[in-house]
Amino acid sequence: MKNKLLLLLSLITVSGFSQNAPINFETSGNGATWNWITFENGANAPLQIVANPSATGINTSSTVAKLTTLITGATFAGVESVHQLSVPSGPSAFGTYSITASNCTVKIMVYKSVISDVGIKFVNPTNGSTGEIKKSNSVINQWEELIFDFSSKIGETNDQIVIFPDFQTRTTDNICYFDNITFGPEIEKPNLPLDFESGTITYSFSNFGNAVTTKIPNPQSNGINTSSNVAKLIKNAGTTWAGSFIELANAVDFSVVNSIKMKVYSPYAGKTFKLKLENLTNAAFNIEVDAVNTTANAWEELTFVFPNVVNANNYKRVVVFCNFGAVGTGETYYFDDIKLNTNLSASTFDLESVKLYPNPCADLLTIQVATPISDCVLYNSLGQVVNRFDVNTNEYTFNLSHLDAGIYYLNFMVNDELFTKKVIKK
Repeated sequence: MKNKLLLLLSLITVSGFSQNAPINFETSGNGATWNWITFENGANAPLQIVANPSATGINTSSTVAKLTTLITGATFAGVESVHQLSVPSGPSAFGTYSITASNCTVKIMVYKSVISDVGIKFVNPTNGSTGEIKKSNSVINQWEELIFDFSSKIGETNDQIVIFPDFQTRTTDNICYFDNITFGPEIEKPNLPLDFESGTITYSFSNFGNAVTTKIPNPQSNGINTSSNVAKLIKNAGTTWAGSFIELANAVDFSVVNSIKMKVYSPYAGKTFKLKLENLTNAAFNIEVDAVNTTANAWEELTFVFPNVVNANNYKRVVVFCNFGAVGTGETYYFDDIKLNTNLSASTFDLESVKLYPNPCADLLTIQVATPISDCVLYNSLGQVVNRFDVNTNEYTFNLSHLDAGIYYLNFMVNDELFTKKVIKK
């Protein structure tokens, strides 16, 4: 009972300290005199407060924080402020940070010699954390401001900030500078269609696997895409599943259609583009679908069909993978106009007129339709492609003898519109 009382009193003491921000590492500001702890960085050299190495551009402040991340350090090497409980006598630590709609957007300026992820997380007095959010810098040897969205953590209270300035496996020791950590109101998030044209919306991408995605002016304004802005994804050497995600203001609405279109520009043809949708708070609610491009160095529109999508799962995170399954080489992809395939809702084609028999089937499945069909693709219940069929006829028999028993979804095109039929394999 005594220990519980002491813990309660400690938490009450913590609540008496407000958040100390912005963290600007100036003599008269916050951060410069705090007791920062370096972790998992080889010999764990301390965080240094040094003169700004390049007082130009967006950051002309006098002093900044410097951490050299070492080859011998872990991928997640970094620094953390001490808990406010450790310094209860004054504003010499981070203080308490109660995340609200007015302070959930965290910005940090970084100056690095390499492209890699920067991670930020917050920790509460009992060492529970928000989990880190990672963003990659897109330029080297100049100041850049990264934006971190903690709106999904509104309501949580923390008293420690943790910074991972170089979240990667290193082949060299890397000098990282960071500065001007600020806290602001919730940013305006986009919705579908994602066309990257708004001047007020912040298109904030989070990257993983050493991919880097940014909004840029359209460098290939031709063909089917003459829009002003697009997303650029650089797939650096790293993992086969490198990609980026962006969060939406509202969940994707699959109440009418079950497919999404996306325009892509790739240096290669025949590559797999994966589109994954996730719930923001429940990792179990996710669904992903692949599509393969057929054209190199030209805009092409791909269609992603989600055959067993559950609309109630509230998918508000859109994840894009380019050339999925292959390790990046530093190549560049562009994508744009991610939108629901609304052509389906205005169709005059009678889907009920399609004859699919026998269904359930053992080995052979026949489709009959009055209007010729094409581009037949069979998906399993996870949304993965299991077969593509070269069809351009009114009647066709599929051989499904190699498939396991279960539920599948047959997608096909009629007059440039996409339709789906459920298939049961015995």
